[in-house]
Amino acid sequence: MNVAIFASAFHPSLGGVEELVRQLAHAYTEMGVSAIVLTNRWPRSLPSHELYEGIPVYRLPMRIPEGSARSRAAYALSHAAIRREMLRILRQHRIELVHIQCISSNGHYALAACRELGLPLVATTQGERTMDAGRIYERSAFINRVLRDVLETASFITACSSDTLADVERFSGKPFGDRARTVYNGIRLDEFASGGVYSHPRPYVLGIGRMVPQKGFDVLIEAFARADLRDCDLLLAGDGDSRADLERLASQTGAADRIRFVGRADRPMAVSLFKGCDIFVLPSRMEPQGIVNLEAMAAGKPVIASRVGGVPEIVLEDETGLLVPAGDVNALADALKRLAPDRELRARMGAAGERRAQEFSWPAIADQYVQIYRRVAPGKFDTAKAAGHGAGAR
Repeated sequence: MNVAIFASAFHPSLGGVEELVRQLAHAYTEMGVSAIVLTNRWPRSLPSHELYEGIPVYRLPMRIPEGSARSRAAYALSHAAIRREMLRILRQHRIELVHIQCISSNGHYALAACRELGLPLVATTQGERTMDAGRIYERSAFINRVLRDVLETASFITACSSDTLADVERFSGKPFGDRARTVYNGIRLDEFASGGVYSHPRPYVLGIGRMVPQKGFDVLIEAFARADLRDCDLLLAGDGDSRADLERLASQTGAADRIRFVGRADRPMAVSLFKGCDIFVLPSRMEPQGIVNLEAMAAGKPVIASRVGGVPEIVLEDETGLLVPAGDVNALADALKRLAPDRELRARMGAAGERRAQEFSWPAIADQYVQIYRRVAPGKFDTAKAAGHGAGAR
């Protein structure tokens, strides 16, 4: 079967959706499913087409008819040509199903493609209503209409957590019934089976992610200072609009000499950071799933995380980690003081987390999506299976 993944973002951008789409495309190849990626061409200097790790990637300027007069004019002048190019790409690859991963302007174009070509649509929401750094769902009436249209039109809807699925169902105003289910995001388990440990002279607590207000790194900095863990450091990996503010906040605490900003981390560095830490902390104010929790667990580390969104579906309290109220500096400081000196508790939670992480391998996640594809386009997958391809032939 030939599938087009309409992704809200992709390489060279780094993030959860980008990694999800990359891993799905590779897993699909192993299952006999051919996938291409269509995403927004931003910045415009990026190539319109490339093979990335063997994955055909097409970038189109997915403009919307909203915003400044200049933006609306650009949409009016270019939309027809962009749409024609998109349809040409889909026809060239003989696409038989469209899958939206994280619904934004890509949803507008995916809907147009499905209507024009008569293709089934699978839509996956990744908590974009609350986690988009640009807060597009708070600013854009058009994107909210796109989301409603996608949810109404899709043959099947998935979400990265049950909490996220419930949120879009409330937004839709009607139950989805049996055309919706939770499909969690996964991790590459083999990444944590090899590779080195991050070199740091002292034990450390790790926080990693985009440095934006939703991620709550300000809460972690204050809690770390309040916990007064003299025998360990706090390492913060990532970048974003809030980094300068966070660095100022860290410099004002009594723990400034024990807080390190290590910058943006690529995959090998991120894995080494997880493997080297004593405790991983996700202090988010909002979080649809929290894939980094799974990565820490795969590295055998205990987790302290905010009790928000889909996080309690992943981090099992007092089994694989500790959950605290979002934004509660004192509760996070107390959790740090409980875990940091207790090597036995950290080891027990880390081992339990490592076992739980085995349930979230990318091949297992990809297989769940393929079962959904089979349901909405059964004839296509029956043909592939008969030819010796697809998930059923593995």
